Amino acid sequence: MLLSNWLTTLLRSRRSARMANRLRNTSRSQRNRGQHLRATAEILEDRTLLTTAIPTVPDLIGAFDTGDSADDNVTNKSTPAFIGDAAAGSTVEIFANGVSVGTTVALSGGTYVISSSTLADGSYDITATADDGVSGVSDPSAALPITIDISTPAAPIAPDLSGASDTGNHDDDITNDTTPTLAGVAEAGSTVNLASDIDGVVGTATADVLTGIWVIMTAALSEDVHSLTATAIDTAGNTSADSTALAVTIDATSPAAPGTPDLDAGSDSGSSSTDNNT
Repeated sequence: MLLSNWLTTLLRSRRSARMANRLRNTSRSQRNRGQHLRATAEILEDRTLLTTAIPTVPDLIGAFDTGDSADDNVTNKSTPAFIGDAAAGSTVEIFANGVSVGTTVALSGGTYVISSSTLADGSYDITATADDGVSGVSDPSAALPITIDISTPAAPIAPDLSGASDTGNHDDDITNDTTPTLAGVAEAGSTVNLASDIDGVVGTATADVLTGIWVIMTAALSEDVHSLTATAIDTAGNTSADSTALAVTIDATSPAAPGTPDLDAGSDSGSSSTDNNT
């Protein structure tokens, strides 16, 4: 009986030792695994170790930013070109709304210039990525919003001479005002040029952004019959056809003074028909 108890105690002791060793090994393995995971997380957190540096935001080159403003990113060029900076020697790719539209290689100084493939009328977010061939493709750059507009605006309606400028008999478009005021309607927000077939461009205005109404007081017009037409230029720089012409006569010359009045012979009574006594 004593021998049996001793053997049981010994077996339990050895089993406990094995279990302790196993637990220590498991704990060590878990510690090692935890340290490995932390190191991996630190590497993943530092994206610069795994990917190429992110390029700068693409910038629309000035010559492609058409229209009145050179920095509104509205253009009538369907293949615009962009400039920016990326890792020197990296392959830079640009995207329009997430679709690849051009690639190039950044110069030794890091500058890149890319011409886009043809873009249809519409609004786009332009982004860029870079790949140095070693670190992998970068995250996309911040976006540059642009608008492509290659559509020609409709021709304005024919100009109309204002009532205040139509002197003499109204509505005959004959006036003694050498700087008359005209009005009309064109594409909302467009730039309207008023031109004479004799004096060239004689006034410019911006059509109302809601109604399209424009009003122009002309530069001094020469005395003659002028054929006046209006054209509209939209924000992208597209020019419309000429409007229908309005013929306006400028007549600022006073008529010659009449001759001295003469009493009609039938009204000149008395002894003489020429003494103007009656």
